[in-house]
Amino acid sequence: MCMDKEDARFQTLERLHERRKQVVRLHRKGVGVMRIVELTGLTYPTVRGAIDRYERGGLAAIKPCLTGQA
Repeated sequence: MCMDKEDARFQTLERLHERRKQVVRLHRKGVGVMRIVELTGLTYPTVRGAIDRYERGGLAAIKPCLTGQA
């Protein structure tokens, strides 16, 4: 299956949060990073970043915020 990659910069914050939660759900099921990339259409850095944020701070850490706010 080949999906076009989605550019996270052009997604709403709500959509981005849903995609990050999807990544975390797959990761918790034991799905590998490259398979998550294939399944979601997100880029490797986006998937890896969501997993890293989740592992550092849980679900609260994957909630996106407005640019310039951390």
